[in-house]
Amino acid sequence: MSQTPSAGTQLTVAEKVFDFVDERVGLRLLTAKMLNEAVPGGSRWAYVFGSILLFIFIMQAVTGVLLMLYYVPTADHAYASTQYILHDVDYGWFLLSYHFWGSTAMVVCVFAHMSQVFLWGAYKKPRELIWLVGLLLFALVMGFGFTGYLLPWDQRAYWATTVGVEIMDKTPLIGDFLARLLKGGATPGQMTLSRFFVIHVMVLPAALIGLAGLHLFLFRCAGPGGPFRGTPQELKAKTDYFFPRQIWKDVVGMAVVFASICAMAFWEPVVLLEEATPDPGDYHPEPEWYFLFLFQHLRLKMFSGEFGQFLGAIAFPSLLGALLIALPFIDRSPERNIFKRPIALTLWVLFMVSILIFTVSAIINREFLD
Repeated sequence: MSQTPSAGTQLTVAEKVFDFVDERVGLRLLTAKMLNEAVPGGSRWAYVFGSILLFIFIMQAVTGVLLMLYYVPTADHAYASTQYILHDVDYGWFLLSYHFWGSTAMVVCVFAHMSQVFLWGAYKKPRELIWLVGLLLFALVMGFGFTGYLLPWDQRAYWATTVGVEIMDKTPLIGDFLARLLKGGATPGQMTLSRFFVIHVMVLPAALIGLAGLHLFLFRCAGPGGPFRGTPQELKAKTDYFFPRQIWKDVVGMAVVFASICAMAFWEPVVLLEEATPDPGDYHPEPEWYFLFLFQHLRLKMFSGEFGQFLGAIAFPSLLGALLIALPFIDRSPERNIFKRPIALTLWVLFMVSILIFTVSAIINREFLD
């Protein structure tokens, strides 16, 4: 049916603008293509993670820009400006707390999404590139958490960053260079804060936007990689379109995440410790909770000494990363049912249990020291 208005029909300004843009970029065709995309096997709640992660990133960008209106990235004023946001800016405490818990939600969702892809075997042909780009996105999300942690410039931020940089310093060949590049001096100071700020608000967002766009493009080329079951004819019979059922599930998922982050911001708002100093005093340095498992396992006796610290902090994580990168090329079996892949299921369970044990152990150890 033609979209051209009949004679005598008066177009509104919005309709004229839409027609102007549509004539040049094909908005109607693009919208129809996106909304009418087929979802083999039907819409699923399990498909909401991509939309949720995009929503969280947008909200992090919005709250981050609002915080930057008041934040001063200097060693002399970072702590005071953060306190000003918390206590003097209208709803500043909520903005900062939402941004803090939003980063936590992003880590949880991206980790859950990566686990989902692994369990579904959705990294297999023809989705190898989607998996590799996803690993890079996961690394960027962890980088956001690490670089943003320093910005309030309190004792917790200062010493958690110091510990993180010291671990990085153990990397062979490039460790010393990376540590000096990030610190900008012998000890964390103004240069460290400036570099972390630039990385957090410019470098990482630009990289994430580019990789997220590539990830979406590759996903649309390969199609959904869900746990399809049944014959091609059965899947075709259950096929939905992206609009309205999948969009509805995505919107509900985003609303639940938004409400959860808001609830955490109200229930556990951000509270700063004393201003950062080179003397930790009675404070026991530790990283954010999603790095606690790595921090705790370095306390094991087998990782004592310089060589042991290298094994625990660099060698083992690097080996795990290399295995994840090589996974689509090692596992060439077309089987994707996780219950028919006992080795993959066992490895995933062991990995999750070990993370849980080390994280809980670190929390218990923290309570004991306090």
